Amino acid sequence: MSNGLIDLEDEMYRLYLAFFPKGKAVKTGFDALPSRIVNLISQYPEETAHVLASGAYRLTRRVFSQPFTVKRHQPRSLIRLRPARTHVYTYQSQQDSALAIRHAIDKPADPEILQELACLTFKSINQPSLNIDVDSLRDSSESLAVAVHKLTRATRKC
Repeated sequence: MSNGLIDLEDEMYRLYLAFFPKGKAVKTGFDALPSRIVNLISQYPEETAHVLASGAYRLTRRVFSQPFTVKRHQPRSLIRLRPARTHVYTYQSQQDSALAIRHAIDKPADPEILQELACLTFKSINQPSLNIDVDSLRDSSESLAVAVHKLTRATRKC
């Protein structure tokens, strides 16, 4: 996997250089970037899953073997007479998270999630060059974890 990981990072950085020369987005042809990234993560599903899972753990300062939990609170709605709910999304370990992400890449049921995976992979690998703040990346990785969880597992409600 290490050679594949290096290849993935190199290809992502080449895409960055092609679409962001001198640190600014190109004016023509920028629409091709998402499809090129999707093709790239489809070539390297295991490496992509590793990058995203380890990034999510690093951003939340968790250890590899600790559970990764995201809680989303949904306020009550008087219009629909719905009580407030809390949804809990849990992965048992970083490896569990990586397997779920890889499953989402290998069997894409929702093209929107695949697009989100591609975008977050590009952002994660090129974070220093794109000057993305850590909080934004953390929010994106948590949203992605929730989306992948919804795709691959049934949610628990508390």
